[in-house]
Formats: sequence, C-alpha cells, structure tokens
Amino acid sequence: MTQANSKKELLPSQVRLVVEVDGHPVGFLNLDLDRLWPLINHRKRDVVPVEWMDATIFDSIMRAVVMKRLMSRLQGRLYQTLGDEMVKAELDVEIVTLKAETAAQVFGRTKTEIEKFVADSGGTAMDFYTFFWEYLLEDREVTDLKKEWKTRDIPTR
Repeated sequence: MTQANSKKELLPSQVRLVVEVDGHPVGFLNLDLDRLWPLINHRKRDVVPVEWMDATIFDSIMRAVVMKRLMSRLQGRLYQTLGDEMVKAELDVEIVTLKAETAAQVFGRTKTEIEKFVADSGGTAMDFYTFFWEYLLEDREVTDLKKEWKTRDIPTR
C-alpha cells in the first residue's frame, strides 16, 4: 500500500447525522462518503491549485471541508423539514381520530354493535373492516358514511 492510499483510508467513509427532537434522538441519517464524493467532486483536472501542498493532503482537506459544510446545510434543512412535517403529522393524528370517532357514532362503538350492523346490512365483518380501514386511509372527505357503506364496491363471492 502506498502512502497516498494509506492517508485516503484514514478518512471516514461514512458520516452519521443524529436527528433529535426535544433533545431525544429519533433517528439517524447515514451517508456513505465513498459513494457520495464522486457525485460531488466533478473536477476533471488533477492539478492542485495550491502548488506547494501535497495533492493527497489537499484532496483530504477539500473533502473534509465540503462534507462538513454539506452536513451543516443538510442538518439545517432536515430540522426545518422535520419540524414542518411533524406539524402535518400532528394534524393527521387529529384527522384520523376524528374519522374514527365519526365511524363509531355512525356504526357503533362495540364489536357487538358492529356485528349487528354488518348482519343487518348483508355484509361480512371482513367487508366492514376493509371499508373502515380504507376510509381511515383515504384523504377524501366523506359526508355520509352510511351512504358510502351502502354504495361501496362489493366483491363478488
């Protein structure tokens, strides 16, 4: 192994950015620098702009500076995006909870009430639960849940 290769191997090949919310780690962003660096560094010339510096040292310093700045920018944007998306996720919790509450008011709160409703409507419990989960997952507004149940696509048996 040459001296240039040994210096290059001392550089970290992976960077881990810890994502924290209110001081508690909630996840990590791992970047493989050996794969990322060629996508960033498109220099076609091998001439070092600082002639008095060893090319390997210059490349290592350049990579360290660029990666430090990249991680700083990523961290700032990541926290901004995460904050924005957490607000949206909090709203999603409220929407799903309200939709479940609406379904409970329309169809019943207990398993016995659901079984009776399903039996009276000619469907199966599986039909109802499929309908319920699709209703929770859909983004569209449903104004009449009972009408939706009656007009749903009923698979042929």
